[in-house]
This record gives sequence, structure tokens and C-alpha cells, in this order.
Amino acid sequence: MWRFNGLTLIEVLVAVVILAVLAGLGLPALNAYSDRAYRAEAQGDLVACALALERWAGVRFTYQGTADTDADGAGDADDGPIATEVCASRSVAEGRYRIRIAASAEGFALTAYPEAGSPMVGDGFLTLDEAGNRGWDRNDDGELVAEENGWE
Repeated sequence: MWRFNGLTLIEVLVAVVILAVLAGLGLPALNAYSDRAYRAEAQGDLVACALALERWAGVRFTYQGTADTDADGAGDADDGPIATEVCASRSVAEGRYRIRIAASAEGFALTAYPEAGSPMVGDGFLTLDEAGNRGWDRNDDGELVAEENGWE
């Protein structure tokens, strides 16, 4: 009388198929969760940059000079990538977004664009201005319409 203490090939294949199905169902949910987390990180970076711009304007009485066009970290223009001396953001450091500013003496508009090659490509850009108006180009068509006001 022989007694085997192992798994048959069919049992192993069934276990592999079950794991593949679970992975197939779980990965899209995980990717969607990651996208929401990265978007929330960029939204937090925009708010942090807006607060930093308010501090900047509180000292200088203008929002101008907060863009860094020569990549040295210091503000030297009114339109372009935001200077790291004003605001250093994690989503930019991690290569998921790039944050640009358009500034004037009276106001600013911050825009976070998904970085090419990042997992956020196709998610649309985010905006925030000095009045707290927010926008998210949900359909990634390059423009904001009334339904895309807000970050929800």
C-alpha cells in the first residue's frame, strides 16, 4: 500500500489559476488607488505652494518673480516652473508632476501637469489660483469646463 503526501498536478494548476484570477482583479484596483494617492499628493503640493506664495507676497507685496526659468532653484520670472526656493514639492521630486506658475502682482495660477512617462499620464492637469479656485481636467482634453471645477 502506497501513500502519497503531495499535491497532484491538477491541484497545483487550479491553485495557479485562482491566484492569476485574483491578481487580475486586484491589480487594476491597486493602480486606481495609486492614481488617487498620487493625485492627492499633487493637490497637497499645490496647496502648500499656494501658502508659500502667500508668504512670499506678504513680504514682497507681489507674487511676481516666483518662476524659475533657468533651473537654478531661484525665482527669476513670472511664468514658468515654480522656483524651489518658493516651493519644493514631493510630486515634482518624484517625477510624477511638474508645477508651473503664472504670476502677476495681484494673483497667481498654479498648474500641476502629469510628467511624461509617469503613471499619471492621461489623468489630466490640476489647477489652483490665489482665490482658492480649483480645477481638474478629468477627461484629459487640455481644457477645463464647468463640470471640471473642483478636485472631486
